[in-house]
Amino acid sequence: MGAPKCGTTALSEYLRGHAQVFMSQPKEPHFFCSDFDYYYRPGEATLDHYLELFADAGPEHEAVGEASVWYLYSQQAVPGILEFSPNARLVVMVRNPVELVPSLHSQLRYSLDEDEPDVRRAWELQGERAAGGHVPSTCRVPEFLQYRAAASLGAQLERLYTHASREQVQVIVFDDLRSDARGVYTRALEFLGVEDDGRDSFPRVNANKAHRGGALARITQRPPASLVAAARGVKRVTGVERLGVLSRLRSSNRVEGERAAIDAELADELARAFADDIGLLGELIGRDLSHWARARAAQPGS
Repeated sequence: MGAPKCGTTALSEYLRGHAQVFMSQPKEPHFFCSDFDYYYRPGEATLDHYLELFADAGPEHEAVGEASVWYLYSQQAVPGILEFSPNARLVVMVRNPVELVPSLHSQLRYSLDEDEPDVRRAWELQGERAAGGHVPSTCRVPEFLQYRAAASLGAQLERLYTHASREQVQVIVFDDLRSDARGVYTRALEFLGVEDDGRDSFPRVNANKAHRGGALARITQRPPASLVAAARGVKRVTGVERLGVLSRLRSSNRVEGERAAIDAELADELARAFADDIGLLGELIGRDLSHWARARAAQPGS
């Protein structure tokens, strides 16, 4: 589970390749985010529909799960998960918020939830947006644009621990995934109760993305209801589960590359804004994260 832009996609893809692990497709259904109304297929957020995502899981799969990145931020997701499965194991991925905010801003730009190209201006707009102003018409969940709340991972983890025991939670720091992916992977396998398969290849996943063209992006990221209905009709008639047309169009319209670093002044402001939350997160996981709060320009990256 979350947070976004903390390596969740990479780890979930590594786990997907393990013979004893079953991960849903799509990886982020967000079924339990009842406060965000963010199920992957609007209008079909029923338990039966959600369970269909795991219909192909078999007895060989010792761990069955999904990787919705907004579960940690949602106030309803964790209680809902534990009501559904009291013994669920929760993997939480966290990252330095000074890096997370610009990375999240870039991702929300790509998903068309954010229309402000300047990360500083987006940070400054939080108050107005909380009151309902300057929210893009294409933004699916206005709370996503509250960058300070979304990146306050200490407060979110503290809330999680009011519902779940520490024994059923594993916290992974994004820095560790970058520096020792193999170690993170094997510890995750141990936590999930599956055998080490000896995997030694951990390619980069979910690099920073942008669109080549805005018009095509609006079609591929927010396909018209008529197009979605037509595609479903073709699938029913042909029996083909996935046509892949939108996926190919998205790929052709996608550019991957390093995200530009934010300026030192904004990095200073973010470091001050998150200093207390970083301290709280460090206390909760028993780790000194004070270097995160020292002002510095965030490095370019994912």
